[in-house]
Amino acid sequence: MSIFKRLSTTLVSHVDQVVGEIENHDAVIQATLDEMRKKIAQAKVNLAQVQREETKLKQQIETQENDQQRWRERAVISAKTDEAKALICLQRSQQCDKEIVRLKHSLDTYQQTSQQLAQDITQSETQLAEMNQKQTLMRARQSSSAALNTTNQAMHEDNRQLEKSFDRWEVKVCQAEMRNDNAPIIDPIEQEFATREQQDELRQQLADLLAEEKKS
Repeated sequence: MSIFKRLSTTLVSHVDQVVGEIENHDAVIQATLDEMRKKIAQAKVNLAQVQREETKLKQQIETQENDQQRWRERAVISAKTDEAKALICLQRSQQCDKEIVRLKHSLDTYQQTSQQLAQDITQSETQLAEMNQKQTLMRARQSSSAALNTTNQAMHEDNRQLEKSFDRWEVKVCQAEMRNDNAPIIDPIEQEFATREQQDELRQQLADLLAEEKKS
């Protein structure tokens, strides 16, 4: 079982246990989800470190392969004039070969770890998203239930007081509407001509300004 699967199982069990004992279920679940987010964030940091090591190993392998080829070429060239040196070059090439094998083995390990970690992160993010959706749904249901309870209580408490409040509200609205009725009506045609005349005046001022600039 992966670390994230174990974490998820532990967190869910913890939620089930605590939710049965504490009344504020939302706060408990929120704290658990926050903890999951922290774990996922840390896993992403670890994944980035592993991927950087992968890149570094690939570069080292490429360097060793280039060195291996270069020592082989030197061995061929040296064999014509200096057999001892050619053997040393060939020995260096073999050392590169061994180092390549070691680096590739390490690279395989890092790649397997990276793939598993990435898979665990994806699964955990999926589960976190599902839990977030469920939390949102439960919040909505709770809010709806609370609203209905409040409404029912208000209706049974004092309907006459509510009616008086609505009456006072309506009086204020009517007064506001009467003030709006007395407000001067803006003539759209008048406003259109005023705007056009203002634009014409501005254009004339601009033309005069440009004319003065040419004269100077």
